[in-house]
Amino acid sequence: MQDKISKDRVNLYLRIFAVIFASLSLAALIFHVFGLIPIPFFLEFFGVPALFLLFTLAAIARKIKARAFLNGLTVGLWAGVAATLVYDGVRTVVERSHIFGYSGFVPIYMFGSWITGQPVNSLAAGIAGWTYHYWNGLSFAVMYVLIFGNRHWLIGVGYGIVMELCMLGIYPIFLHPKDKFGFVALSMIGHLAYGAVLGKLSARYATFR
Repeated sequence: MQDKISKDRVNLYLRIFAVIFASLSLAALIFHVFGLIPIPFFLEFFGVPALFLLFTLAAIARKIKARAFLNGLTVGLWAGVAATLVYDGVRTVVERSHIFGYSGFVPIYMFGSWITGQPVNSLAAGIAGWTYHYWNGLSFAVMYVLIFGNRHWLIGVGYGIVMELCMLGIYPIFLHPKDKFGFVALSMIGHLAYGAVLGKLSARYATFR
């Protein structure tokens, strides 16, 4: 009984630290937008080290057989890839239907330009922007799985709505689209799809709650 309590506590601590480390990719954007720390500096001195620390936590968890944590981290990573692909795919389909007059991919190249210092339409900005985009997609997924585990998939939909609200609180500071309704609608559709896929996969494959 004591061993089980001890293992549960270790898994809890691992999950808490992993969520903190995963959240730093979003923190980089927040600090940049509010003029606190430039995003290249933040990612170099906090974001990249946080990735190495996540791998370190995984190695520690493997050594001490913290299976619940390893399961959450693994499911979070591959579910994050799947959810982000769906997020981008849905937005691409909607955008190409020309229902709205807004391109949801503009911010990705802006982020890449901030990170590299290169023009928005440069190859370097594109590579950096898409890398950062998927870094965020995986980070949000890892945080979700480690926090909610295999709870009902609709919690994932709620999580997507929270992500949308966070975006609406940050993006208007630096982004001023002409089609404001299209901006909100397109991003909401994408985040709902992301949350639904993430919630489904986490509910199916996570082994804890």
